[in-house]
Amino acid sequence: MKPSNTLHSDCTNSPIDELLSLLEKVGSEDPDPRTGRLFAYVYEAGDENLRRIALKALTQFAEKNLLDFTVFKSAIFFEREVIGFAKRLMHGDTDVVGSFTFGGTESIMLAVKAARDHYKKREGAATVPKILAPLTIHPAFLKAADYLGLKVVRLPIKDAKADVNAFAEAIDKETALIALSAPNWPFGTIDPVEEIAEIALDMNIPLHVDACLGGFILPFFEMLGETVPKFDFRIEGVTSISLDVHKYGYAPKGASIVLFRNPELKKYSMFVDVSSPGYVFVNQAVLSSRPEGPLAAAFAVIKYLGVEGYKKLAKKVLYARNSIYQGMKKLGFESIGRVESSVMALYNANIDLISFVSNMRKLGWHLSLQRGLREYAIPDNIHLVISPIHANVVNDFLNDVVKALEMKPEIDAARVYAMVERGEFDQLVKWLQEGVIDSSIIPKILETIPEEVAVELIKSIVVEWFKQ
Repeated sequence: MKPSNTLHSDCTNSPIDELLSLLEKVGSEDPDPRTGRLFAYVYEAGDENLRRIALKALTQFAEKNLLDFTVFKSAIFFEREVIGFAKRLMHGDTDVVGSFTFGGTESIMLAVKAARDHYKKREGAATVPKILAPLTIHPAFLKAADYLGLKVVRLPIKDAKADVNAFAEAIDKETALIALSAPNWPFGTIDPVEEIAEIALDMNIPLHVDACLGGFILPFFEMLGETVPKFDFRIEGVTSISLDVHKYGYAPKGASIVLFRNPELKKYSMFVDVSSPGYVFVNQAVLSSRPEGPLAAAFAVIKYLGVEGYKKLAKKVLYARNSIYQGMKKLGFESIGRVESSVMALYNANIDLISFVSNMRKLGWHLSLQRGLREYAIPDNIHLVISPIHANVVNDFLNDVVKALEMKPEIDAARVYAMVERGEFDQLVKWLQEGVIDSSIIPKILETIPEEVAVELIKSIVVEWFKQ
C-alpha cells in the first residue's frame, strides 16, 4: 500500500550535486504553495521579500537551541518581541504573558495543562477534569486531553457556532476548562465568546479561545471596518488564547503563541525539574531542544510587515473571499453559517461534491471536502481557507469551477460508496496514493464505517505508507 511514485534512497553517501538533484526531484511531486491553487495547509502572502527575509532568519538561527535561553540570549529578545506583538493584537494588559511554541496543537496543549494543574490545585485529583467545547472544536483539544488525562465533552452547536445554553447546562465543578474558537476550522464562524465567558466567570472556570486560525487576521479585519465579534482579552472571562504566526502571521511553519491572562496561569503550563544531577530542566513549551530559526523568522516577518503590512494583506484576503463567495453563489453554492472570517464552508445541494472536488483536483485546485452534520441540518460542503495569494487567481478559480461543474467525473459518490460497502479499501487507498482521488474525500468514505474501525484502518494505512 505504499505510494507507487515514492523515491527510494539508501543510506550511502551521495555527491552534493546528486543529492541536490534528488531533493529537487522529491520536491517536484508536491503542489507549489506559491500558485494560489491550495486552499489549506499554507498561507501564502505572495510577497517575495517577505519570503527572503523569513528564510534568511530561519537559516541564520537554525543551529541555535531554544532549550537554554541563558546561553542563546537572542531567543529572549525574539520571544519578547513576538509575544509583545501578539499581546497587543489581543488587547492584553501588562499582566498578560505568553510562550512561543512550534504549532497550534502545542499551544493548546500548554493551555490545557495550565487549566488541568489549576483545577488540581483547586479541586484536588479525585475526579477526571473535563473540557467543555462545542462540536466544532479543533481535534488538538482531544489530543491534549488524551495526553494529559482529561476528558472532552463536546456540546451542541447552533448556527454553526457554540450553543450558549448548552454550556450553561453542562458546566459543573468537574469542569477544568471551556474551549471556544475564533473562528472554528470547519465553518469559519466565531463562537459567542462574550456570552459564554460570563458563564465561565460566574463559575470561576478558565476559558481558552483557540484563535490559531484567526488571531493574526481578525484584528486586521476589524481595523479595516469589518464587523468582528469580540473574542480576546477585552472580554474579562477569557483566560488564555492561542494564535499561530505560521498561519496569517505568514511566518514559516513552526511558529505559534499561547497567551495567558496572568503569570500564574503560565507557571501552570511550564515544566521545571531541579532534581537532576545534569542541569536545571526548564521548559516553557512541550518540546525541549528546539531550533531558534522559526522564532527568529516569526520575529523577522512581524517586523517586516508591521500593522500596516498586515492590514494590506488582510485587505487582499477580504477581496478574494468576497469575490469567490459572490461568484460561487451565482453558481448555486451557499455558505454554512455567516461568512465572517477568512474561511468559508460552501455547499450546493444540486451537485455531487465528490465529483466536483475530484474534477477541481484534475484542473489543479486542491479543495477540502467536509461531511455534513445531519442532526444540525448541515449538508456536505467544501472548505476554503483564503490567503492573500488568492486575490491573484479569483477569475481563474471561478472559471475552473464552471468547467468542473460541466466535466464528466472520473470518480463519483455512488461509485465510492459502492466500493466502501464491498470493503474495497485497498483500491481506494491506491487511488489516493496515485492522486486519482483527493485525501479530502476520506471523511465521506469514513462516514459509513464505525468510528473505532475507521481509526484502526487509518492507523494501518499510515504504518504501511511510511514503510520503506
